[in-house]
Amino acid sequence: MFINTNDNINLYVNEKGSGIPCIYIHGGPGSWSKDFELFCGVYLEKNLRMIYMDQRGCGRSGGNGSINYSISALVKDIETVRKELSLDKVILLSHSFGGIIAVNYAYKYPQNIKSLILLNSTLNLEDSLFSQIEYGCDLLNYDLDKYTGHPIIKTWREISYKLIQKDLYYKLQYKEYENFLRMNVVDEDFENHSMSRQAFDNEEYFKNYYYITKYIKVKTLIISGDQDYAIGIKHHINFKFENYILKNIKGKHTPYLEDTFELVKIIKNFISKL
Repeated sequence: MFINTNDNINLYVNEKGSGIPCIYIHGGPGSWSKDFELFCGVYLEKNLRMIYMDQRGCGRSGGNGSINYSISALVKDIETVRKELSLDKVILLSHSFGGIIAVNYAYKYPQNIKSLILLNSTLNLEDSLFSQIEYGCDLLNYDLDKYTGHPIIKTWREISYKLIQKDLYYKLQYKEYENFLRMNVVDEDFENHSMSRQAFDNEEYFKNYYYITKYIKVKTLIISGDQDYAIGIKHHINFKFENYILKNIKGKHTPYLEDTFELVKIIKNFISKL
């Protein structure tokens, strides 16, 4: 189905399962929800009412390069979906960049949140890019020190390009090359890239959102990967949630593909105690 926003953007939404409503907030900036739905969501739908949503300018949703992609607009889209589906309190399940959107929603609409699940989520994109640069230099056998003082986005682009050239970029996100290929097959159907094209020019995406976590009181599940250099293996120690559980998976950035059943078990155990 499609849900229309007040600025006339058609958001793709797919609703499946039963139980506590859970809105999945994908990463990117500029990814989509289809991969999580196919590889992991299907196993959560017996316990959760899963709502898969492609953000504006992403995947199957509408939106072009000239619309509003602010954090505020992305947060408002979640609220539009919640209201349109007549949901009360919801779980927000975020991945990667989706963590920034999730905590901003929880900060603005605390009355609408049942709990948060932050899956390999960043709350400071600049810190996460530095982690990728550091790990990328290690993979390439480059001297990290020579990039000291250089603009972080320019450095990230340079290192990423070299990793892609050597077919090593997948190591930032996947344990196994075959899983990188499996994800690419799903992404062949990806339609709208408008959000991703503007992402690195959007200064708001690179703000530090760690501070918001100290204002969020709902029970929060933080799931990290001990090899997740796409986010940073110690990224979560900067979070200041009062009421949280931390679970660490021996994996990289996409446990919903590579460590599916361990991840599902962790989430089901968490929601059973809400």
